[in-house]
Amino acid sequence: MTLGNIAGSTIALIAFGLCVSAARAGEPMTLTARLARPVMASEAAQTNYLRIGLNGCEPQHSANRTPVNVAFVIDRSGSMQGDRIAQARAAAIMAVKRLGHDDIASVVIFDDQVDVPVPAQTVADRNYFIDRIERVGVRGNTAIYAGVTQGAREVRKFKDPHRLNRIVLLSDGEANVGPTQPAEFAALGRQLLAEGISVSTIGLGADYNEDLMLQLARAADGNHAFSRAPTDLVQIFDREFNDVLTSCAQMVSIDVELKAGVNAVRAISRDGKIEGGRAQFQLGQVYAATEHYVLMEIAFANAPPAGEQEIGVVHVSHVAPDGDAKQTIDGPIRARFGASTDEVAANVDHAVMESVIEQEVRARTARAVQLRDQGRAEEALALLGENTREINAFLAKNKSVSLSGLLGDYTTTVGSLLSADSWGVQRKVLRGLDMKGPNAAGARY
Repeated sequence: MTLGNIAGSTIALIAFGLCVSAARAGEPMTLTARLARPVMASEAAQTNYLRIGLNGCEPQHSANRTPVNVAFVIDRSGSMQGDRIAQARAAAIMAVKRLGHDDIASVVIFDDQVDVPVPAQTVADRNYFIDRIERVGVRGNTAIYAGVTQGAREVRKFKDPHRLNRIVLLSDGEANVGPTQPAEFAALGRQLLAEGISVSTIGLGADYNEDLMLQLARAADGNHAFSRAPTDLVQIFDREFNDVLTSCAQMVSIDVELKAGVNAVRAISRDGKIEGGRAQFQLGQVYAATEHYVLMEIAFANAPPAGEQEIGVVHVSHVAPDGDAKQTIDGPIRARFGASTDEVAANVDHAVMESVIEQEVRARTARAVQLRDQGRAEEALALLGENTREINAFLAKNKSVSLSGLLGDYTTTVGSLLSADSWGVQRKVLRGLDMKGPNAAGARY
């Protein structure tokens, strides 16, 4: 099954799979499990795509929202002087003003050393926070790793599954003190996510290491933003806290158990543990009125006999803001077997294939960036051209806000691949496409 063939198929939204509604009182999420091809040939080896979606609860009244435990980790190295540090202070102050008296916050600043002008405490006195933030100046080099680990120490002081435990990192430079490799920051992110702490990263200007910042945020299930100018920071912080203040589930685990003869092949949308007929994914949080999804490829050694069949089950566990124990949502994955070739081709789930194409496009983009880094700009352009053709083929038959947004991103960046002068900025734009959400349609992966 190729993407091009599926994009050209007649789409019929036959929802074989799971659609569990929030029927139980107080349940914050709904769960869907859908196959790209919900109708398949019988008794034939084949592959398929499984898309598992979690839809967040309705937005809560501000008085009932999940309380926050956040550490602001701010670069104060010499390169942050002038408008950069001034706007960073303004953005952090704006964020503090959005927090309530029951929220907990801390402020960590770093250059080649780390200081904590505001240890973790309730935001009972905003003026205290504002006064300390306004005193932040610049000096020294850039010890990003040490800053993040100190931020984690502050969060751990009050870490609670009923709070959104978050680190927000702002830096404009390369890590040049302590660990400096993206893989080291990805490992730190995975460790923090396992503890229930997510990390969002904000890179300012053209000189920060986007691979490092992106991998940290991806591994810790946070957000990443590229701030081209200091004046963008207040808006970026505002978007970040729109997320922070609308969390409705945390420490989310998605476990997929497939029946005998069905195997998990690979995780596509995010890192996951894949082993035989089982797959597991971890999410830091689910936000209100937002769909979060994971996408994976599955394979049938020999499809079941004709008829509707249950091919597996999805188990989701999470901590809700108002609960004392983990809550669960379970449901089956179903498909129908024994259809004709024409019926199989006609019954393709548009929503699943949109996600498949989006993720394949993002994977090619990451490869194109690697090729451009190696000086192989023409090969990189060829990959992005393949992306454009794939998107256009799908859009010719199906509307897609998400893929239309991706196409617009390529239109503005492809020409810059050959230009050494603009590559530094455009690289950050293209790498940012590899971040897991939200896409143009508002879904996160």
